[in-house]
Amino acid sequence: MFGKFLAKYTTFDFMIIALLSACGIATKPFVRILAQIFTGSIIPVGTVAGIFYMLWIVLACTIVQKRGTAILVGIVQSVLVVVFDMLGNRGLANLLVYVVPGVTLELAMLFFPRYVSTFLSGFVAGGVANATGSLIMGWVFMRLPFIPLLVSLLGSSIFGGIGGIVGVKLYEILGSFKKMGLEKGKE
Repeated sequence: MFGKFLAKYTTFDFMIIALLSACGIATKPFVRILAQIFTGSIIPVGTVAGIFYMLWIVLACTIVQKRGTAILVGIVQSVLVVVFDMLGNRGLANLLVYVVPGVTLELAMLFFPRYVSTFLSGFVAGGVANATGSLIMGWVFMRLPFIPLLVSLLGSSIFGGIGGIVGVKLYEILGSFKKMGLEKGKE
């Protein structure tokens, strides 16, 4: 069954998923430092940093345009964190932190006829995924009380949604460069 699932992806799709997953993990240490300046220790850092965290997963989904892409990005990211022993490696708990937001993103996209392709779907995708990650970090690992957890979820859904919009817009910008290059080649 998993083989059938993977068979729908091309080599290019896997390259995009791997590259953008790695970009997401590579930028996290820098983004985390900046976000800690704004959040302190009151709420999970990912709440604010979700703008940058969700950019990569939404961009991958927008480029690949196949359901299940977010889950694959989460798997690749969790493997990278474990293999390179970085970002507060939590062992198998990384599956929770990286894969479950991908699963919730995929579930949210079931409400959209086209996969992540509009600003609204990008906002929902990024918001749901970031809120899920924030819920896991805040409830399971940080043991936040209800009110701070609720504030964290609200903030993370907004910041993650903005990151989703940035991902969709970045895809549009990349697409316009591609069109310009093709049009110049015709002249």
